[in-house]
Amino acid sequence: MQRFEIYRPVVSWFFILVLMLAMPSTSFGQEEGTQAGEAEDSVAPATESASRSLIWTGTGERSLNQTFPEAAVWLELEEGDRALGLLYPEARLPARGAVLVLSDEGETAASGVTGALAAGLASRGWAVLTLGLESPSTVLTEVLMRPVVEEPSAETDTGEQEAPESVMIDVMASESADDLEARYRSRIGETLQAGLALLVERGYETPAVLGIGRASIHVTNQVLEGADAAALVWVAPQFYPVDRPDLPERLESLSTELLELYPSGAADDQTKWSIGMRLRRAGMSGFERQPVPWLTPAPGTLGDGIASRVAAWLESRQD
Repeated sequence: MQRFEIYRPVVSWFFILVLMLAMPSTSFGQEEGTQAGEAEDSVAPATESASRSLIWTGTGERSLNQTFPEAAVWLELEEGDRALGLLYPEARLPARGAVLVLSDEGETAASGVTGALAAGLASRGWAVLTLGLESPSTVLTEVLMRPVVEEPSAETDTGEQEAPESVMIDVMASESADDLEARYRSRIGETLQAGLALLVERGYETPAVLGIGRASIHVTNQVLEGADAAALVWVAPQFYPVDRPDLPERLESLSTELLELYPSGAADDQTKWSIGMRLRRAGMSGFERQPVPWLTPAPGTLGDGIASRVAAWLESRQD
């Protein structure tokens, strides 16, 4: 009887512990549900997720829609797709115009320097539509960042023809990579086109376009392909290797005025000039280059200073 009194509490606690482990955890279920909900921002329907995952990741559109319900606008794209933008109306009348801002790669329509930049422009009388830029997938990043090399000759160093099987494999791999890149760029182009159309529908004629970081090439391509823009602005631009060689030549026909805001601490490599330095040395008309304080990654605190520079430059073009 004495042995039973000693071990009874131990046995009871053992069964309580077993019951606790067997019961489902409510808090864990809620956390799991939250994570699943957040994942919906970057995951397409099951029939498309495998394809999308090879091209891009998401930009947190569902969370932005909930955080900024009054500013969120949905842009309708091709094939039933859509993208979320944030619209900042001008806070001062009369309105000076509108600016379409494409965030740096991997940033949403409000993260990084984008949100503060938009707020700064709006406070100075500019309506702003911001768009996130989806990060390319790991596979696509390798494609975009591959170095530019000259086309290989039909013969090897020994003068022998390459094996047909090797050529076929290289062609197939190249076509697959080109397809991923084309789809990625095409969707960004569709989003920019839809954003410009929205601003025009809202009564803002000929908006300016601004790209941050790697977004610079996408807004530039949009203008070079015929988009009607009042001005083009690069903020700390970065370009993929494949875009660098012929970009200065492509910009020779650009009639839209271009402003580059480059990091003030960046020293230009004289042996491999930046695109901006090459344009300035070539004497491109309508091109201006200004240094600005910059950090990588860019914090929101830099946004208002960038907005001040951009607004002043745009307004000088209107006077």
